[in-house]
Amino acid sequence: MITENDSGKQEKPAGLLHSLRGEVLDLGEGVVEAARWVAARPLHVWLRAGVLIAAWFLWSLTAQHLPRGFFATPSETARALAEMLQDFRQLYLRATVNTLYVYWTGLLFSALIGIPLGLFLAAVPLMGRTLTPYVNALAATPLIALMPMVILIFGLGDGSKILIVTMGAIMPVIINSYAGLRNADPKLDEMARAYGFSRISLWRHVRLPAAFPVVMAGLRLGATTGLVTAVVADIYMAMTGLGALLISYGNSFLMGNYLIVMLTLAIMGVGTTALLSAVERLLTPKPSRRRLYS
Repeated sequence: MITENDSGKQEKPAGLLHSLRGEVLDLGEGVVEAARWVAARPLHVWLRAGVLIAAWFLWSLTAQHLPRGFFATPSETARALAEMLQDFRQLYLRATVNTLYVYWTGLLFSALIGIPLGLFLAAVPLMGRTLTPYVNALAATPLIALMPMVILIFGLGDGSKILIVTMGAIMPVIINSYAGLRNADPKLDEMARAYGFSRISLWRHVRLPAAFPVVMAGLRLGATTGLVTAVVADIYMAMTGLGALLISYGNSFLMGNYLIVMLTLAIMGVGTTALLSAVERLLTPKPSRRRLYS
């Protein structure tokens, strides 16, 4: 005869088994959903993550095998970042803001001047043939050779550094804007004229959209050269900004701090380039956007 107590004991294992089965099914559904999420991500995202992990291990391995003081491990670099952020003088934050201000202001001026100038040289062939050799000559001139003259004329300060950054970033912008409009398909102009496009409509709907990807590529190149020029200007013109910290930490063998400055510059450049790519994607018409960025 089964008592009520024995019946309760039999129901407890059955309830536990049912609960365990439910948890296993939920876990299986979660694994399936995670697998679907992973499969939905583009392959290049995982490749980028793999490269980042490989770079981390290579960094750690290199720091372990080099003499202490020649390189910093990731943990030492993290501690250096914490100390720099807690510094009451805020040298790192002030230098970052200063370099970012000089860099972005110079890049903005290079876009405001370089894009219209490049399009003008392409739209007026006579001016393009006349001035293109001088533009190429200026592009080939090392900017570091012009810095003493800039200092003598404009003095030391952010204004001189912004001028140098503008001069460094503007050449790719001019050259790409010129090439983008000059290399546009002439058949598009003929088709637009056949449909009765006015001169303004021709520029708005045909010529500028055709040159736009090359112009943005020039801006991204200008962002790269502008950042390099900003650091050089920090070092040689005013000893301020991240360039000055780079020299100071390097001379003092504070390699953790040195690597933080290098990583900050890298993030600054990558972030600016990504921002320009996002602007390009946003301004690209939807049919072309799907074709180019899918």
